[in-house]
Amino acid sequence: MNHHYLIHLPHSGIQIPIEYIDDYLLTKEELEKNIYQYCDIYTDELFATLYEAFGGVKNSYSRLFFDPERFGNDEDEEMHKRFQLGWFYENAILEKKQLRINKNKALIRDFYDKHHKKLNKLTHEKLEKHDKCTVIDCHSFSNERYWFHDKNLELPDICIGFEDMHVDYHLVNIIKNEFSGYNVKINTPYAGSLVPTDYWQKDKRVKSVMIEINKKLYLESDNITKSKNYTKIKQKMDNILVNLTDN
Repeated sequence: MNHHYLIHLPHSGIQIPIEYIDDYLLTKEELEKNIYQYCDIYTDELFATLYEAFGGVKNSYSRLFFDPERFGNDEDEEMHKRFQLGWFYENAILEKKQLRINKNKALIRDFYDKHHKKLNKLTHEKLEKHDKCTVIDCHSFSNERYWFHDKNLELPDICIGFEDMHVDYHLVNIIKNEFSGYNVKINTPYAGSLVPTDYWQKDKRVKSVMIEINKKLYLESDNITKSKNYTKIKQKMDNILVNLTDN
């Protein structure tokens, strides 16, 4: 289907290349638990119809290997400066302890750069074809708070994020309407939405809207097992596709 939308799935992956596994200082069990608890688990399935319709970039690697949503320059990234959780995580997630040694950071950076190169390339192709491109940045988040979170923050069911320069209000309203009756917040607890690096704060033809789904809406309390509500949330993602393609 030809359309100006582009799907970004940055955190659905769980892979760590075998040649880098010895860099990690956690036990095998600790590492696996950190990977699965902090993964945006099943978002690749929840947003599958959108991805198949519009195309995009899906990261198969765990964010504990590299996180494409963080700024590439550590000095620009607040999560790095405050918690050592930039594009290259130095701390674990479930408790504050050193995650890995950083001797291969420069090599791992190549994976990060390739991810963004592909995202920029697809954005360029959408602009060439449609003179506009809207990224749908697809996430979920845990209702459980970790050591670097504000534990007093009230968490919504759905968070919609965007920056004023790059917002597509048509898409924002479609998401809000689909989740009417749910607790929907704008830019809280997560703010902004990833804009491909070649276009961020440069080209208003490139829009981006982030959708964050609270895992409690589709998972059991273990944060891993699909709940009986999973199908209902998946249907809402499919409804968003119908609304986008009907307009």
